[in-house]
Amino acid sequence: MHKTIQPVRDLEAIEQELKSSIAGIVSFFSRDEKIIQLAVTFIYLDKNIYIFLPKDDELFDKINFEIKANFTLLKNNKPKKVKQFNSISVYNFLSINITGFIRKIEDQKLADEMIRQYLVKYKKDNIEEADTAGLKKIFIIDTEEIQAFEETGG
Repeated sequence: MHKTIQPVRDLEAIEQELKSSIAGIVSFFSRDEKIIQLAVTFIYLDKNIYIFLPKDDELFDKINFEIKANFTLLKNNKPKKVKQFNSISVYNFLSINITGFIRKIEDQKLADEMIRQYLVKYKKDNIEEADTAGLKKIFIIDTEEIQAFEETGG
């Protein structure tokens, strides 16, 4: 078995994937120093990840803000022909990893804009009449670093 891992340096392509993808994994340490890993829906805007927790989720109160967190997106791509091995790969995926600090959204205008963008991305119809009460627990991963890799193997 062989595999190749290539860094992706095209920031425009990385950002397009982040904008169009619907879910990722966020991981961080809670206040009681437990590792938390969640599959989440998100909004990517201005190189930052905005994450929404359900209004009845108690996890928001356990988040240790101002510490580093990771957000990972995996996208399964169609396997492709590997020239150097003259064969078709078994798998091909793109991984994007974002590292940054977890922060609360303090600015109400920004929170309202993120809720609007969330509804546009995930609700699609009649967003003017949508119940936004369930979207009030928002936090951000304030990006410090973005890394992306394409892996092909088989």
